[in-house]
Amino acid sequence: MGRNKAQAADQISLFDSEVAFSENYLPFRVLHAARLVERRIAKALSEEFDLSLAEWMVLRALLDADCVSVRDLVPLTGLDTVAISRAATRLSDRRFLKKIINKQDRRLVVLTPSKAGRTLACEVDRKLSDLETAFLKGLGVQERVRLGQLLGAIIDSA
Repeated sequence: MGRNKAQAADQISLFDSEVAFSENYLPFRVLHAARLVERRIAKALSEEFDLSLAEWMVLRALLDADCVSVRDLVPLTGLDTVAISRAATRLSDRRFLKKIINKQDRRLVVLTPSKAGRTLACEVDRKLSDLETAFLKGLGVQERVRLGQLLGAIIDSA
């Protein structure tokens, strides 16, 4: 029993003396904020572009990487190979990306964005830039820079 109290004491919130999972517990707040942002982005992608979040993440990663395999997209998107494959199939069916199948190993598929995919990505970028502005309204430039640094530090340590 004493050990459980000691473990609970180690999980004190950064904001006050409440025990873990209170409304001020930082991991809970980060997850909550991330889910709210994710839902808003997913809604905009779906309603305005008929894209799922996974499809957008794959297309966006391809714009940066240009020509990569499904396996190479896993660390770039945080999605598993099944989700990437499904998203790639839908994007390919809509001609937003091209699939190049390796002739020696048909399991190896390389993906590259099409011209239509690049055009779509530019449109989505403009919309998501507007959303980003909405998310960050009320924060000054220095606060925005600091938020980016803090999120980077959290991501690096996770």
